[in-house]
Amino acid sequence: MVLVSQSSTDSAFSAESWTTGESSRRSSESGPGYGPDDGCARCIATLAGHSGAVGSLAVVGGLIYSGGSDGSDIRVWRQPDLQEVCSFGTGEGAVKALLSSGGLLFSAHQDMKIRVWKAGQAQAQAPGARPEPKLAATLPTMKDYLLRCVPPKNYVQVRRHKKSLWIQHNDTISVLARGAGNVLYSGSWDKTVKVWRTSDFRCVESIVAHDDAVSALAADQGGYLYTGSADATVKVWGKVGGKKHSLLSTLKGHKSSVNALAFSPDEKVLYSASSDKTVAVWERAKGGSDEHMTMAGVLRGHRQAVLCLATVGNIVVTGSADKTIRVWRRGRDNSHSCIAVLEGHKGPVKAVVASMEAVHEGVLVYSGGLDRLVKVCPLRWRF
Repeated sequence: MVLVSQSSTDSAFSAESWTTGESSRRSSESGPGYGPDDGCARCIATLAGHSGAVGSLAVVGGLIYSGGSDGSDIRVWRQPDLQEVCSFGTGEGAVKALLSSGGLLFSAHQDMKIRVWKAGQAQAQAPGARPEPKLAATLPTMKDYLLRCVPPKNYVQVRRHKKSLWIQHNDTISVLARGAGNVLYSGSWDKTVKVWRTSDFRCVESIVAHDDAVSALAADQGGYLYTGSADATVKVWGKVGGKKHSLLSTLKGHKSSVNALAFSPDEKVLYSASSDKTVAVWERAKGGSDEHMTMAGVLRGHRQAVLCLATVGNIVVTGSADKTIRVWRRGRDNSHSCIAVLEGHKGPVKAVVASMEAVHEGVLVYSGGLDRLVKVCPLRWRF
């Protein structure tokens, strides 16, 4: 392994080669039009600095945000030199999810709160700049609390001898998703999904969604919400003739917890990653069917639970507890082939983000894991 590193007191950058498994080489050679430039994908950076697991990532405007279980919470890395420029957070609990929307960064935490940050991206490109985001709000806001706290009808039973305002989560917030318009969704281990209006940061709805923890969310531009849970189901929600979400369909096919959901860019295909080691491929049901989506296939290859996934173009990227990242290509007929297996993390892969990068002439994959590292890998494939 070739290692070139630059380090400071708190962080380290290194470039190394990631190997690709034999199965992926065979897959990439099975058809024309795509394949690796060489026998391995080169990891251009390993970003070290977290003292705990890296469980969430976001890439926004030339900056990489990584959320961890350590006290400093969120670290910021600058492209293209991939140097750490600052870290920020409240230190009140592990960061479980990161989401960028409308110039804001939303972070979900183990302390049952969502924090909203205003980031200075323009200054981030200047050498030596430290664009530390400023805390804009904590959800639920104090204003929302004060408006709701008096009427008894605003309290719901959360445990045998405990009631709580319906606007607040009562366990770890595990996932965030952006909805159509100015809508933000949050899912929690308390089995509920909260609906937030980002224009004024008010909670407008609470959905008792599953029989177990909510661990995955996805929303399409048609206004439908998809929720995945430790109860092994995916549920489809929509506003049909009203202001509140109602259950439209329950998608069953997994044998264990659903850990991640993601749409293809054209929203024709939904992917669900599960602890049963598979990724289910769902397609929109044909006209006249009572089902909202139907299972069209299953992606198999990971040896342990699939914990995260991301899509870009016709590429699907999955991260697993088996410490590998698999890259899948979606064909025109919606068939899928595994074209790469990236092996470099020393622990389960908890977060992946994929983006098209012209400078790297392909897909850039960012990954975070329980080994406390963030890895950056360009895939120079002929798609």
